[in-house]
Amino acid sequence: MTGNILIKNLTFKYLSMLQPIFNNVNININENWKLGLVGRNGRGKTTFLKILLNKLEYEGTIDSTLDYKYFPVYPNSDEDLTALEVLQKQNPYIDSWQIERELTYIDLPHDILDKKFNVLSGGEQTKLLLIELFLNENAFPLIDEPTNNLDLHGRKIVGRYLNNKRGFIVISHDEAFLNQFVDHVLAINKESIDLISGNIDTWKYEKENADMFSEENNAKLKAEIKRLNDVSSRVKSWGNKRENSTKDAAGRRLAAKQMKRAKAIKKRTEEMIEKKESLIHNIENVSELKMIVEQPRRQVLFFRDFSILRDGMPLFAPITIDVYPSDRFFIEGKNGVGKSTLLNFILGREQLETIGEYRINLPEHLSILSQKKQEDLDYSSFIKRLTTKEEKEEFWHLLYQLGIQRSSFSDKSSENWSYGEQKKVFLANALLGKNELFIWDEVTNYLDIMIINQLIDAIKKYQPTMIGVDHNEYYVNAIANKKIELTPFF
Repeated sequence: MTGNILIKNLTFKYLSMLQPIFNNVNININENWKLGLVGRNGRGKTTFLKILLNKLEYEGTIDSTLDYKYFPVYPNSDEDLTALEVLQKQNPYIDSWQIERELTYIDLPHDILDKKFNVLSGGEQTKLLLIELFLNENAFPLIDEPTNNLDLHGRKIVGRYLNNKRGFIVISHDEAFLNQFVDHVLAINKESIDLISGNIDTWKYEKENADMFSEENNAKLKAEIKRLNDVSSRVKSWGNKRENSTKDAAGRRLAAKQMKRAKAIKKRTEEMIEKKESLIHNIENVSELKMIVEQPRRQVLFFRDFSILRDGMPLFAPITIDVYPSDRFFIEGKNGVGKSTLLNFILGREQLETIGEYRINLPEHLSILSQKKQEDLDYSSFIKRLTTKEEKEEFWHLLYQLGIQRSSFSDKSSENWSYGEQKKVFLANALLGKNELFIWDEVTNYLDIMIINQLIDAIKKYQPTMIGVDHNEYYVNAIANKKIELTPFF
């Protein structure tokens, strides 16, 4: 091996699962590729990285001399390290000019090195940990969800940064982010793994063509299966009639022979059906997501030269905006400029000093999905909140539409659920019932590409009134009809 990753007959299954996540997988990954790893939530993307890191026992072989390094690994909070100490801990012999060069590439000021790592913003920590990852030129980075703490500007900066690197695997569900740099895509499908050369747009184009061909082939196979089932039923019926239609011994012997022949034909037919059923391709079936939407009866937001004051100074440059029924209004801007603060003000969660004019008319029925910490909430806690059988059935139906298998509904602990599957619990809860206004903060974090497209299709169909904050450029551009960018006030 020269540094490639040669995987032969890889099979892996968690003890709690009936079916393996990977079954006899064979892949050859070049060490110089910028490889995007995609797939539905719970399909095994992070598991794949853990297998490469040798943290899980598996069947098969992985031949490679690469030194894998995982992202993100945060320092212990009790270490109280500066940003420079974090970078030097894993790279003690690195020259200062190399660190300064990487800071410039990733758009961080040089004086950040003297600050405590624990007081930095999530986006700044993400950028520093990526620098730490690439300072070691002998390591092969395994990058897991790097965009969750990054605003839209930060995603573009990190995308350009990764585009200037080579040799890594990255997991992300942000199409626009991945399209900035990936040159190969590894897609974990329902029953197969595809490796293609190109970016996400190339993969989607090839997948759509493959699915179209598979659907045509599947239709032919299903028609043939139906014909064989009809043959099997007719043969069985014919044998039974012959056996019951005669009473003399000779007739019964003849009928028995004919019945035996009928059973043999039926068995061969069933074998042919089974064989053809195994040929049906593993097309990803994504349900049409249902939203129960009512429109507000009056204008929702009216802001004129409005801003929120902090220590007597505007938090952001004054804004002017109107939000009417059926508008999908998104608030943009860099991290820390006040997007979530403005959302909380709109929701009446904070009484803050303001300048300018404003009117906020929230309807009675709201769907709220917050970005706040969600560690204390899980699947079981949401189930306990639902008091009627109808509410629980609606909740389960939404989870099923979002791709959660019905067999998972009995797993009250949801211990083995991925971050994306856990996020679907919050999304299903936000879709429950009939709502007049949807206020969603970072709904796309952790959600896979198919679910994001599923959401886009539903929003376009049902035209809800929305106020949102989201850093997924592809999602926002697809559904927003009004946007405003918050900028610092100087």
